[in-house]
Amino acid sequence: MRIDVCGATACLLIATLIVAGCGTAPGRPTAPAATSTSASRLTSMSPDQGWAGLDGPVTGGAEARAEHIYRVRNRAELVAALSGGGSRHSRDTPKVVYVEGSIDLSVDAQNRPLTEVDYRDAEFSWDAYAKAYDPSIWGKTAPSGTQEAARRRSAERQAAVVVIPVGSNTSLIGVGRDALIKHGNLMVRDAHNVIIRNITFEDAYDYFPAWDPKDNANGEWNAEYDNVTLVNARRVWIDRCTFSDGARPDRINRSLFGRPMQFHDGLLDIIRGSDLVTVSYNHFKNHDKGLLIGNSDSRADDEGKLRVTMHHNWFEDVKERSPRVRYGRVHLYNNLYSASPGADYPYGYSIGVGFKSRIIAEDNVFALPQRANLTPFKLWRGERIGASGNRWADAITGPDVDAVALLRRQSASASISAEPGWVVPYGYARDAVVDVAAKVSAGAGAGRQP
Repeated sequence: MRIDVCGATACLLIATLIVAGCGTAPGRPTAPAATSTSASRLTSMSPDQGWAGLDGPVTGGAEARAEHIYRVRNRAELVAALSGGGSRHSRDTPKVVYVEGSIDLSVDAQNRPLTEVDYRDAEFSWDAYAKAYDPSIWGKTAPSGTQEAARRRSAERQAAVVVIPVGSNTSLIGVGRDALIKHGNLMVRDAHNVIIRNITFEDAYDYFPAWDPKDNANGEWNAEYDNVTLVNARRVWIDRCTFSDGARPDRINRSLFGRPMQFHDGLLDIIRGSDLVTVSYNHFKNHDKGLLIGNSDSRADDEGKLRVTMHHNWFEDVKERSPRVRYGRVHLYNNLYSASPGADYPYGYSIGVGFKSRIIAEDNVFALPQRANLTPFKLWRGERIGASGNRWADAITGPDVDAVALLRRQSASASISAEPGWVVPYGYARDAVVDVAAKVSAGAGAGRQP
């Protein structure tokens, strides 16, 4: 038996009917006063489905007045709806924003696509950058000087366009099966009570990744943008969305300084004091570094925060970080992890047990080829994990995947406890592990039904 989240199948169908029938101009508030009442029913979450609802239902824009219920079809309309007029108070006004069709965030005021040439500073070129900071000449020092300054100016010009803030008391809901937001980053910063549902996010592409010569042994390129980022965000529910790199996987890009250039960062990052988050029925696919919960071992102020629930999500051909956890009390149950031979991103690991993390992982399924050579659990200075009922897909009725044993093999000196040090404080009901793969692959993602 599974607890349904807010009758969400009906929610999506009703949302579609409301938006399709309102008959108003795109980007304008919907007309009927009854829409506000319907929105209240649509944008609620049962408090027993994860950390996000611990202090009561996540309502998003359920209290929105009729004039703050929008349907949007392009970047300008989306920004206007989310800003509520531009002031901080307006951004936090309860609002429901329905996304119709495809919205490109990397466009100008006339909705014309912008690319690298449009953002590039007049003094910047990759050829000049390559000559200036060749590690065989420049060494391990961080880049500085004319070309690095020009790269930064270029990056700032792009960020000013593609990073879109999301305020408190917001419901952002895709209509039907084709709601898409691409080429940018939704930033939920210093906000609370937010719902994001039924939207495909893809290709948050950074045209000007940064070179860090001290990242790993030979240096690495690091991109800036996630599809969705939570920074000091509280009580957030992300439900039935799809996240990917779209048509531009990093494998098609060139290498520089002997390292592959990465133009995508995370799919969804939950960082810097964020807390009480539920991520449910999402499809994460075709990506390198999937999802961070906590972005630095040095952020001691994250202790006691980063409480996140992830359930019924599908991680398909995601190389790593599904998620990687630092500090947080993270509950992972009924998630599906799958990898395909020849995928754009070869499998690395799934669950990263990071510094001071306390993970409870229950009844997750790992469908990995050549699994004898792979580990779904990766040790990153973590010391605790409570794992039970996790299985290999090809041995679904067999023994549990022994997370503690796999972690101990990675470090002879590691002290790994099977006691997470906390108990799940909310009600939930898990699906039987034998049903997880079929149910999640059929129901996770935008436009899908659990």
